[in-house]
Amino acid sequence: MKQTSNKNVFLTVALLATLIAIGCHAYLTQHFYAVKFGTLTGTSFCNVSATFNCDTVTASKFASFLGIPVALWGLVTNVILLFLLSVTRWNLTQDPEKTSRYTFLMASLVLLGSVIMGLISATAMTAYCLVCIGTYVLSIITFVGALKGAENLSARNLTEDIKDIFVTDRWILGSLICIPVFAFVANLMYMESQGFGDLQKMTQDKVRSWIPSPEQKFDIAKGLVLQTGTEPAVMTIVEFADFLCPHCKDAAPPIHAFVKAHPDVKLVFKPFPLDPTCNPAMQGGGGDGVRCGLAASVMCSEQIAKKGWEAHDFVFENQMEMYKLQLIDKMLEQIATKVGIPLEDLKKCVNDPATKEMISSMAKEGGDAQIQGTPTVFVNGKLLSGGQSKPILEEVYRTIKQ
Repeated sequence: MKQTSNKNVFLTVALLATLIAIGCHAYLTQHFYAVKFGTLTGTSFCNVSATFNCDTVTASKFASFLGIPVALWGLVTNVILLFLLSVTRWNLTQDPEKTSRYTFLMASLVLLGSVIMGLISATAMTAYCLVCIGTYVLSIITFVGALKGAENLSARNLTEDIKDIFVTDRWILGSLICIPVFAFVANLMYMESQGFGDLQKMTQDKVRSWIPSPEQKFDIAKGLVLQTGTEPAVMTIVEFADFLCPHCKDAAPPIHAFVKAHPDVKLVFKPFPLDPTCNPAMQGGGGDGVRCGLAASVMCSEQIAKKGWEAHDFVFENQMEMYKLQLIDKMLEQIATKVGIPLEDLKKCVNDPATKEMISSMAKEGGDAQIQGTPTVFVNGKLLSGGQSKPILEEVYRTIKQ
């Protein structure tokens, strides 16, 4: 009786771990589609740093298998595992002993998937996903629980059990078949609900328009530069944006996730403040200098401490507060505190005429290229309409690499 009680405790722990894993996989599946379809707003809560960044991992080629999100494969597999754990825990079959071993085999399959993905993360990627790591840990806990909850576990019994899957226990075979079937159907249904066919057509139209576009000349040494690899970039993205533009804030996460997932892609961010105070492309007067000050603070953060991207992200994340504040001195205080540089050094750099000239020269590049608004994206010097969308960037990347 005591042995049975102990096994039930382990099975209960495995059940709880699997339930949590299902929740994690559901979140990762939703996050994958948000990145894929360009509907991502803001950054993931598990984007802790450049090293631990879920957006980068989700944007990589390893995030899907056979066109289906790896997270969705994990979600469906864990649902089947939850079913088997429940059947085993409450003895809902005529042969609970054999079912407990089938549950162990399914838990082993889930653990194997975690090991494979963990090895890929450790050897082939530049970033890690904390939620993914959490699912790996949970698969270990589930495996141990299923191991301790299995009865008469031996190589001989397992061999016989596997044979019986195709003879007397075809319901187990049916459960296994359900994994790819459910994953395929769920993926197809979601793609259809999101209008994937229309998106694909639009994406191809955008790329066809990009190919013959006239090439503009930009100074890629000016601006914030982001590239995870060291090899020459085959694809250079030049983005013009304003720090108080809501669309620019929304564009940043998908563009950055795409760039971080491709080591041979370079991003050059050029501020284009919608303010004639520092932007010669803007007509008329009346600018308050706030947008120019924010652009200068980001470029100065890079110049002083190589923390331009940190300041860039902070300003966009707090855009609404900055917009309401409308006091550049208060904004500079917050930015200096965030990036960890002396406020006086930041103010001195922002107020330096050379900084204003730098901002104006980059904005002039955008004006000379006749951009119509922000954000505006160029790839390899050519205007890319909708270039803030990850699917469009991926299609251009494939076209370039062909």
